[in-house]
Amino acid sequence: MERLTIGAVANLTGVPTHTLRKWESRHSIVTPNRSESGRRFYTNEHVQRLLLVKRLMGEGHSLAELARLSNDELDILAVRHEQSRAANHDGGADVVGLNLTTLFERANPSLTPSFSGFSQTLEKWLDQTQHVKNSNHGTLVVESDTLPDTVVERLVTLRNRHYQRVVVIYAFAPRRIEQLLSSHGIQAIKAPATSEKIRSYLNVDAPKAIDIDYQVGVSAFDPEQLSHIANMMPSLNCECPNHIAKLLIDINGFEKYCMQCVEDDPSQGALHTQLAEMTAHARSIFEAALRAVAVADGLDLESLPTQTKH
Repeated sequence: MERLTIGAVANLTGVPTHTLRKWESRHSIVTPNRSESGRRFYTNEHVQRLLLVKRLMGEGHSLAELARLSNDELDILAVRHEQSRAANHDGGADVVGLNLTTLFERANPSLTPSFSGFSQTLEKWLDQTQHVKNSNHGTLVVESDTLPDTVVERLVTLRNRHYQRVVVIYAFAPRRIEQLLSSHGIQAIKAPATSEKIRSYLNVDAPKAIDIDYQVGVSAFDPEQLSHIANMMPSLNCECPNHIAKLLIDINGFEKYCMQCVEDDPSQGALHTQLAEMTAHARSIFEAALRAVAVADGLDLESLPTQTKH
């Protein structure tokens, strides 16, 4: 079971710790587990519910109303808002940034069917709310050297209330901010960003959580394939296939280790069986990730050595 502290949850959701306590005591939005000393511990399911509640409050719903809804009902409500925005948007983008607008103007072929360019700083554009009110574009692409909390909060609000997709190109930001953006469905690109890289983000749907079938001890890629990918020369734009392949090599090794521990120490069999299950699940997710980045990076997995049965 996950054991996330209230501070970690505040960082992941953008909801201050004192607000989390109020949401718990007054509305029972989530009820975290407690240690013997009374310390709160949250699960990933708690985090997802908190993110949904915060997002729907941005749509105008009251906290008391949302507290009565199950997670499934919150999901349905969020989808309805997404569908409503989609009905009022075209396939174009609002583009904000001194350099970004020029990149969009010069891109051939065009990055989007249409776009409105704002050659100004993100902070200045955020202060001019009429731009959003007058826009019917469904995508927002912005650039900013840094991403202070105040800017992130305003981008999250725009993502929740108006835009179907928000892409941020940034130069410097702590890992906490990257995770916060991702948790709200905002895609972040580390500068510098080429037109091809931006195009790949705009043409691929935002990542969503999916259920993946998996089986302990059954890998989609054999060691020779993973070794080949991990050591291949990366493209100019992306080293993700290398990194994911290296992670899969380690995950496969740990999965086998857990299975061996089940045989070697029957007294701890239940624990190591559970660890093997969890590791297999993680492996299947990274295998799906490897396939996805291979497509984006032009890597032909079919050309790799023939897979073998495990």
